[in-house]
Amino acid sequence: MQFFKAFGVITAMGIGMGVTILIMVNGDGLLSMVPLFAYLIGFTYVFAKYGCLVEEEH
Repeated sequence: MQFFKAFGVITAMGIGMGVTILIMVNGDGLLSMVPLFAYLIGFTYVFAKYGCLVEEEH
């Protein structure tokens, strides 16, 4: 079950990064950087919550 959770999160993050890059390429100015910052904040949150910082369950 952990594999499917991790696979889903990684797939969603890949799609999110792709959309962010498309917005940055097509946009102009600092406003096109907002999705990148949102993505980085979301990535940090997901990594801290579900990444390797989670304690092992025994």
